[in-house]
Amino acid sequence: MKKALAVFLSILALFGCALPAMAAENVLSVYASNVIPTGSVRMTAHRGYSAVAPENTLPAFRKAGEYGFWGAECDITTTSDGVWVIMHDDTVDRMTNGKGKVSSYTYAKLRKLKINAGNNVDQYPGAKVPSLTEYLDVCKEYGMHAVIEIKESANAKRLSALAKQLSAREEKDMFVIITFSAPFAARMKKLMPEIPVYLLIGGAPGEDFDACVRFCVENKLTGIDFACVWGEDKVKLAQNAGLETMVWTVDDVKTAETYYKMGVRDFTTNALTPGKPQGNLLQRIGWWFKDLFYKIPQFFGGLFTR
Repeated sequence: MKKALAVFLSILALFGCALPAMAAENVLSVYASNVIPTGSVRMTAHRGYSAVAPENTLPAFRKAGEYGFWGAECDITTTSDGVWVIMHDDTVDRMTNGKGKVSSYTYAKLRKLKINAGNNVDQYPGAKVPSLTEYLDVCKEYGMHAVIEIKESANAKRLSALAKQLSAREEKDMFVIITFSAPFAARMKKLMPEIPVYLLIGGAPGEDFDACVRFCVENKLTGIDFACVWGEDKVKLAQNAGLETMVWTVDDVKTAETYYKMGVRDFTTNALTPGKPQGNLLQRIGWWFKDLFYKIPQFFGGLFTR
């Protein structure tokens, strides 16, 4: 009986794992992975779902919600009159019809600019530079985590005001703070100890991953959010130090599988989706078997822990 059950489960595994890889070529879904179990990773849309709408705009954040992302990442900085707004660059040049640094604009003047760049920008003629409040409202509407990157260009004197603004929100348990600025990270953790704070690290020459781990531990940060250029030894170093690991920017299933095997469960992406592709009937049957295959061990494991 046990042998027959083992053979049956093996068939389910082969059938359920092979078919998702047959998904349509124009669909990039982490669900099609042969390695990553269904629902086992948290996926965050980079600058909103920037593959389908202009980055860091309300349409991009709404698309992230519609596609079922766990979180929507944004970049925040400050205007000349101290308002926190969403913009990746220090200047407005690349994404709008304006010129100059964000910090040189008042909020009122910034709102007069038009977003004129980004994916499918023609479909969103009224898009403007959003405020932090507008972004948070969209995240709340869709039940998404707000993954907030504080840009190094932001006014450090406004961090207390930022913490106050976030603390006033009823959904503050859905916030995650990330930043490349070590001083900003340490400051925000002190101001909001209950909020997860991650130190961002890229892959430029000279960046010291080990030193970042030590800094995070010393300042009681939640973890490290690192570029997908670091190897398993660095991931394990962080995890063994008690830190959580996030990785950016993962835009293909193969890379996601690689980091999943390393123990990473949080991915930031421009292009992958967290949901099932539409698929044909045969593929949908395969995904159903895949779900069943992953649920059986969970079911029997639960029987022994009740």
